[in-house]
Amino acid sequence: MAKKIDINLTEHNYSIVIGSNILKKAVNRINKIKPDKCLFIIDKKVYNLHGVNIRKTFLNVKSKLFTYLFSADEKNKSYDEVLKIQKYLVENNFSRGSLIIAIGGGIIGDIAGFAASTFMRGIRIIHLPTTLLSMVDSSVGGKTGINFLDRKNVIGSFYQPDSVFIDIEFLRTLPKREILSGTGELIKYSFLSDKENFKKLNHHIQKIVNGKNPDYTNIIFVSLTIKKNIFINDEKELTGLRKILNLGHTFAHAFESASKHKVTHGESVTAGIICALYLSEALGYLSENKLIKFLNEYNFLKLNPLLKKMDEEKLFYFMLSDKKLFNEKIRFVLLQDIGNVVVDVVVEKSLVIGAIRKMKMHVK
Repeated sequence: MAKKIDINLTEHNYSIVIGSNILKKAVNRINKIKPDKCLFIIDKKVYNLHGVNIRKTFLNVKSKLFTYLFSADEKNKSYDEVLKIQKYLVENNFSRGSLIIAIGGGIIGDIAGFAASTFMRGIRIIHLPTTLLSMVDSSVGGKTGINFLDRKNVIGSFYQPDSVFIDIEFLRTLPKREILSGTGELIKYSFLSDKENFKKLNHHIQKIVNGKNPDYTNIIFVSLTIKKNIFINDEKELTGLRKILNLGHTFAHAFESASKHKVTHGESVTAGIICALYLSEALGYLSENKLIKFLNEYNFLKLNPLLKKMDEEKLFYFMLSDKKLFNEKIRFVLLQDIGNVVVDVVVEKSLVIGAIRKMKMHVK
């Protein structure tokens, strides 16, 4: 049974549909919009695995269809690639009444979303996420972004989709590493809600790590409901409430950049949250007992071995270009307890480096 989440914002409302074999619902939505043209921006790997089914399903769309295959790599999340998409749109006479459909993981969602937000000052986009990480997090909320000068997501926009359709059948062909990468954002949401959801998500994460199939529809529904309840009250990170979604991410983006994206976003978020826990304890926000308890709850996690070799000074340098920087000071999101988060915490360099070193002790 498919689940639905309604997003109601000041200027825009949309729905998220989650379930198995639900692509026909996306077809119905497109036909309701009646765009003159549709551009499907699709991850090449996804197209190789699911292209036959995608073509068969979306042939029922009544608009003129175009396909743009994209190599979903962090190095391709760039201005050059956005310009190629924009050039394709212009050369094929797309209009403000046209539609982009993004099919892939977070990279596809980011670059397609940014292209949609800037072409003709904004055309509609529908997201069909295909990775666990994009399903539980990045496809919802309206953040788009590209990388620039080795910095992660430093150029982008807030641009909400027309709708999001999350078909868990895509997970059947997702490599195990990508499935495990998705748990990074799930861990984040376990800390941002309440003790009941912490326990529920922790249980499902353990099942995923142990190679068992959890109830993905329910996990995604729980995670996105938590995210919805946060960002609908601070869509563009103006009041500070939405900043709590960056738990672990100041560290994470540095890990990604320093490794040239050999450490995935999800792997980086997991390590970043461990760093944030240690930093929270060092500054007195989190008691030592709670630190030990939380680390024990997630002691089944395996961190990427590349993290151990990373130079702390270089990591700190990358943090100096983080989006949360203000007055040339790095600001962290830290934890006091489950569901109790503090934002904009300025921290001394020595404590930041100390937290990274403590995280490295968990790398086996």
